Amino acid sequence: MIIVSFLILIVGFILWSYLVKNKRLEEFDDSFYNSLKIEGFRITFYKLITNLANTKFFIGVCLLSFLLVKNKTLAFIINVLMIVNALIVFIFKHLFKRERPNKKRLVNEKGYSYPSGHTVSAVSFYGFLLAYLLFNVGSLPFQILTFFVITFLIYLIGYSRIFLGVHYLSDIVGGVLIGSAYLLIFTYIVFNVLNLV
Repeated sequence: MIIVSFLILIVGFILWSYLVKNKRLEEFDDSFYNSLKIEGFRITFYKLITNLANTKFFIGVCLLSFLLVKNKTLAFIINVLMIVNALIVFIFKHLFKRERPNKKRLVNEKGYSYPSGHTVSAVSFYGFLLAYLLFNVGSLPFQILTFFVITFLIYLIGYSRIFLGVHYLSDIVGGVLIGSAYLLIFTYIVFNVLNLV
């Protein structure tokens, strides 16, 4: 089931990437961005939210994990997770070389647009955190609450990238697809194959 789900996500990413590469989603992207109300408190809010998945934040998380997490195996896994994540983002961004939107950018960003690195990283890190908590906490109410909180956070991070004018909606969808595929296979190896945590 895991392998089937992984393959579905990969095929979905390939098909979605084909549409992006051949500029079949421009109207889709533009109509979504034009529907946004970019004003007031929302700008400050999404600038804060987007920082929860930037490179500096995750470098800090990786360094602090060795200092604060008692389980050093878990700390090592977190670092491997995010290093491989960074490689995946780098490879696909330079494979597609999609320029960022020519919109009103509310934050400064460099590099290519597809897939959204913030989204891939959010899915990878917060998704792994969710999986770890679900595997290690038996309380069903806590599991349900944690699932919705983390899922909503990932959604907000992806949405913030469009809102701030540095990504297309299709970048976010692509990031969710490849990030989910990576998360699925990584957690399967860690929890079921190697039994590390």
